[in-house]
Amino acid sequence: MKRTIIQSAAIILLLLISVCSFAQTADETAVRACLQEYMSGDGNRMEKAFHPSASMKYIDAATGEFKDVPIADFIARVKANTTKSERKIEIVSVNIEGAAANGKIKIETDKVIMYDYMNMLKINGEWKIVSKIFSRLNK
Repeated sequence: MKRTIIQSAAIILLLLISVCSFAQTADETAVRACLQEYMSGDGNRMEKAFHPSASMKYIDAATGEFKDVPIADFIARVKANTTKSERKIEIVSVNIEGAAANGKIKIETDKVIMYDYMNMLKINGEWKIVSKIFSRLNK
């Protein structure tokens, strides 16, 4: 009897662990998919990754001035840019806690290295970027 209880408890524990692992894996897959939409460089795909009220904040490399840009303005600039530069882009890290996540992305061109930090929320079951900050290092 005691052995059956211990075995049953072990099975239940394993099932709970595997369900939690699956949920985390599903969220991580969805977060990475959202980041990939952003990383595409295509304005229409990028727009899908952001919540409409998102913003982009950064320090202007030339002036040192703090900038706070509505994401709609940033996306409009991306859509208007017809010159695509050669770049390497990768997800450096993803952190997820409940309905909040952040992702770090590295973008490298022949002239700059940029790090984007994306804060994300799971809104109505869908991951959206709600804010972006970044740093830019000239080579």
